[in-house]
Amino acid sequence: YTAMALSLKTNAAAFAFPNLNPLLTIANINANAAHIAQMTTAVASTAGYVVFTNILYIARRSNVRKMSKRKLWKIRTTREPGVSLRLFIVMLLSWQAFVMIFPVVELVARCCFSQVSFFYTYPNAGGVGVILEPVDVQHMKPNKRAKHQIRFDWHRFDVNVGGIGRDGYRHPPKTVLNAPHLDIPMLGMKHWPWRRKFKVTDDKRG
Repeated sequence: YTAMALSLKTNAAAFAFPNLNPLLTIANINANAAHIAQMTTAVASTAGYVVFTNILYIARRSNVRKMSKRKLWKIRTTREPGVSLRLFIVMLLSWQAFVMIFPVVELVARCCFSQVSFFYTYPNAGGVGVILEPVDVQHMKPNKRAKHQIRFDWHRFDVNVGGIGRDGYRHPPKTVLNAPHLDIPMLGMKHWPWRRKFKVTDDKRG
């Protein structure tokens, strides 16, 4: 059977390309088949990893938040009113990018800093973020937990661009930025580095 198949390949290649070396043609066919097999394996492995990390993220967050997996999946995959299709796609792709590295991020956060990590979207502000929370505050209400968070966000926000007052912060007028920033409420940091306290000197007071 093998010899017959090889003969058929050789005859077909010789008929289609009479000037080519039959052995070289067979080698090319085999190389292409091996390449296709490798690509198929890579695609299957990637798809399997994506499925695994999504299940892991949903299961982990369901356990931490005490919320059903179905509800969490619906939250992450439902397009909210007022959200454009373009923004929705950006949110989905950003979530999947985080999910791909979630096993490492969650392991480091939990083992090294006693934190848990979450992906968040901000439909009204048109952005996304990653939030870290201490494990021991999960029983608190959302507004209480928020005080202990570390947030790495990218969305729209207002920032003063006027002169620097006696308190060290800029005064109005305001402008709208859409930029990455860091929030650490426990340290009084909000929209850092765009909103930060300056060292006040006489020549900077507005």
